[in-house]
Amino acid sequence: MSEGLVVFASDAHLDHEVPDRIERFERFLFKILPALGCRKLFLLGDIFNIWYIDPRLAERYGDRILELLSLYIEEGGELEFVVGNRDFALCYDRLLAAPFAMRAGPIRRRIGGKSFYLCHGDDLLRKDYGYRLLHGAIRRDFPMACFHALGTGAKERIVSALINLSHEAKKRKKRWRTQPDRPYLQGLVEAGTDVIVQGHKHDRTYHEIRAAGRTGRHFVLPRWFDQACGLAYDPTTDRFSFFDFD
Repeated sequence: MSEGLVVFASDAHLDHEVPDRIERFERFLFKILPALGCRKLFLLGDIFNIWYIDPRLAERYGDRILELLSLYIEEGGELEFVVGNRDFALCYDRLLAAPFAMRAGPIRRRIGGKSFYLCHGDDLLRKDYGYRLLHGAIRRDFPMACFHALGTGAKERIVSALINLSHEAKKRKKRWRTQPDRPYLQGLVEAGTDVIVQGHKHDRTYHEIRAAGRTGRHFVLPRWFDQACGLAYDPTTDRFSFFDFD
């Protein structure tokens, strides 16, 4: 990967109920990133706020978001998209033909001589076995093919049930269930990973991870609310910085 500013963003949670956020996403792609001098963009999941492909949702907002991402590529942008738990189903349908790289799981890249582990973050919840089993099963081809063959009403009922089974909707969830498993992170660092970047937790944090004489960096990306935000990395200076814009 050639030198140049790299940007990481996640958890925009775009849908027709937050049209201002879609407008902000368009500005992010075509005004903010060029102004930053971004050479490559990594979207680390939950850019869409959708659990299933449906013609109604595609017409309301899904098609427009896909068009924006495609236009970003056409205008010379570089993009890789890691699927999140809210947009996981997309990679089994139209996005297979999208003009940008679509990843169903974590990806590893060397950037500026550093080894990066880039993920949405739900795969780091190693202690929440129910969550891992549920989403691991859902993302397989046969369940997804069966699911997409259903009507809108059936999809909505199934999605509602799945959300209620997930730790995300349980008010009594224990805090450890939502935390990345530290031994797993240490194992990544011990195996040679220098930087871990994730979304999913929404809390905009940075920690150093020490393991076997090595030190890794762990970044959690913030969620978009009233502002758009992300993490920029300059490989020439090995410098990271969070940023926001209205």
